[in-house]
Amino acid sequence: MNVVVIASHPDDEVLGVGGTLALHALEGDKVFPIIVADNNSARYDESHNAELKQACRRCCETLGIEQPEFLGFPDQKLDTYSQIELNQALEKRLQQHQPSVVYAHHAGDMNRDHQILHECTMVACRPKPGAFVKRVLAYTVPSSSDWAPQAVGRNFVPNWYVDISATLSRKLAALEHYKSETPAFPHPRSLRAIETQARFWGSGVGVEAAEPFVLMRNLVRS
Repeated sequence: MNVVVIASHPDDEVLGVGGTLALHALEGDKVFPIIVADNNSARYDESHNAELKQACRRCCETLGIEQPEFLGFPDQKLDTYSQIELNQALEKRLQQHQPSVVYAHHAGDMNRDHQILHECTMVACRPKPGAFVKRVLAYTVPSSSDWAPQAVGRNFVPNWYVDISATLSRKLAALEHYKSETPAFPHPRSLRAIETQARFWGSGVGVEAAEPFVLMRNLVRS
């Protein structure tokens, strides 16, 4: 089947879903990464933007998934665009790939770009008659979901887990391409913390390592 992961920034795709995406690839699924806000001019110069894009390409290659598509929206400025403009950009890619499964940002993340893209993804995946998207899962991003205020409606409370025991090492290898985005421990995006988080979530469901999700919608035909 076809799978789409919608990510605000280069590195979100592997931080939140890397092990699961690698598992999809091993099972023969085609995985298409859509990176929406890859223009990081607010934080980085053009040369570093190019480095991040190259890191993303290498990351996707390591995970065994398709090469990323960069939509070119500016980082931390998605709130300056109309929602319909973002919706249409996502709908165009979903129509092109026709995924059965879509991975989206969690609505309660502290990062505003993540919040906006969650809502836009849900609109783009709305269950109209004949819709091809059957499952939508929201993923957590370290230093964004976990740093958000602990308030009702914002907490990341997973109800879906994927066993990534077989692909955790591949996720960590893919993350190593993002040297500038993986600070030293105890930062939550450090390689050590990422591995610890995966093993923590795994221990809660009886496996070596897992990635957690919030199931937004799932259509099963009997």
